[in-house]
Amino acid sequence: MRELYLGLALLLAGCAATPPGLGVESPYVDPRTLRVGEILHLPTGRLLAESEALDYLCRFPVVYVGEEHDNVEAHAVQLTVLKAMEACFPGQVTLGLEMLERPFQTDADAFVRGEMSERDFRRVWQKSWGDISYYRDLLGFAREKRIPLLALNASAATRKAVREQPPAAMTPEAAREVPEIDAQDPYHRAYVEALTRGHVKGVSADAFYRVQLLWDETMAATAAEYLKSPAGRGRRLLVLAGANHVRYGLGIPRRLFRRIPLPFVIVEAYVHEAGIEVPKDRLMEVDVPTLPLRPADLYWAVRYRSLDGERVKLGIMVQDGDGTGVRVTGVLPGGPGQAAGLLAGDLIVSVDGIEVAAASDLIQEVGRHKRGEKGTIGVLRGGVHVPLAVTYDVVAPGH
Repeated sequence: MRELYLGLALLLAGCAATPPGLGVESPYVDPRTLRVGEILHLPTGRLLAESEALDYLCRFPVVYVGEEHDNVEAHAVQLTVLKAMEACFPGQVTLGLEMLERPFQTDADAFVRGEMSERDFRRVWQKSWGDISYYRDLLGFAREKRIPLLALNASAATRKAVREQPPAAMTPEAAREVPEIDAQDPYHRAYVEALTRGHVKGVSADAFYRVQLLWDETMAATAAEYLKSPAGRGRRLLVLAGANHVRYGLGIPRRLFRRIPLPFVIVEAYVHEAGIEVPKDRLMEVDVPTLPLRPADLYWAVRYRSLDGERVKLGIMVQDGDGTGVRVTGVLPGGPGQAAGLLAGDLIVSVDGIEVAAASDLIQEVGRHKRGEKGTIGVLRGGVHVPLAVTYDVVAPGH
C-alpha cells in the first residue's frame, strides 16, 4: 500500500481548453498545460503565485498535501508549505504523518523534544515505514522548530488482523484498535477498486479494501482525537500522505470532517503528462471512474525525481543482527560490496569507523558518501575483525 500508483496523475487532467458548444477559448487553465512550479486553483481555474497560494493555505486549520512517496520534488513542496504555515502561526502547527504508526507516537515526541537522537529515530522510522531519506529535511525542520509530529497510521498488527477478517468477526479485544469505519461510500470503493484491479496479488479485493478503509479511518480518527484534545485544540494541522489517501477528499479528508467539521484544503504535488520522465515500472494503466468531484483544491506542478540512480549503495542484501551489527545475506555481482570483498555471512559492524547496529545505520552512513569516495567497511568474519577498503558507487535501481 505504500507505493501509490504515480500513473494516476496522468489520468486526471482537467477540462478541455475549448468548452464544447461555446466556440470560444476557455478562460480556465487546463492542468495539462501546467509548467513546473505553477500552481492552479482548481475551483476557479486560476493560476496563483507561490506567495498567494501559501497565504491561501494559511487560512485553513487543516491542510492536506498529497505525495508520491518517492518523489523528491513533492517533498520539497511539502517543506515549503510547512515553513509557510509555521511562519504564519509560530508554535501552533502540528505535522501529521501517514508514515508513522500510532505505537511510535512516544518516539516521535521524544525526537522533536531532542530527547532521542536522529540515529535512534531513523531506526524507529525504519520499523514504521522504511527509507527516511525522502523525509529527512521535513523531519529536521520539525525538530528545529519543535513542531509536534502526529503518528497517524494503524499499527502493522491491526492491519494484519483486518486483512485476515472483517472487524465484525473479531473478538472485542482484537477489534479494540479498529476505529468507526464508513464502508458505504460508493465513490471511495470504486476508486480503490480501480487502483487495485489486476495489480494486487495474493490478497482478495475485499481484504485489500478493508485495510484501505482501516488505513484512512485510523488516520482520520487519530487526527480528530488530537484536534479535540487540550494539546491539539486550536492548532493548525498539516497532513502528509500518499495522494490516493487525500485525492477527491475520499480518504482522510471526508472521514476527518465527519468527526470534526473543520475547513480543509487539499494540495496535490501534481505530475502531469507533458514532459514527464518517469520509469515505466512506476506507471500503470488504470481505468479511473468518472467522479463528480475535484481531485484537489490546488495542483502544484512538479517534475518527478526519485533518489534511485543518485544514492550511493554497497550492492548487498542485509538483515539486522543481534544488535551488534548488520548481517550480509547476499552480495550482488559487480557492486561496490563485491569489489570490496564482502561475503554473505559477514557481520558489518562499522562504516569508516562509525559503529552500525542496524540496517538503518548502515544505509545512513553509506548514503553520506558521494560516488568515487573511498572508505572502510569493518566486518566480523569468523569472529575476526576484518577491515575492507571500499570505493563507494551508485548502484542501479532494484539492486
